[in-house]
Amino acid sequence: MGNGNRPTPEFRSEAVRLALISCQTRRENAEDLGIGRSTLTRWPGQKRDASEPSEESIEVHAELQRLTA
Repeated sequence: MGNGNRPTPEFRSEAVRLALISCQTRRENAEDLGIGRSTLTRWPGQKRDASEPSEESIEVHAELQRLTA
């Protein structure tokens, strides 16, 4: 990256996957990918925030609501 081009969705997904499974630090991963550490730190949260809640997470939330009511 680093050349002013916007990353493709595929690049972002792969970068997030690598950051989550890698034994390297986020800083090392970001340097290897040619992006900023803060960018690599922010992307997993954006992906999580943009996704639809799974049926399982909805069921867990409902059960938690029932137990705390």
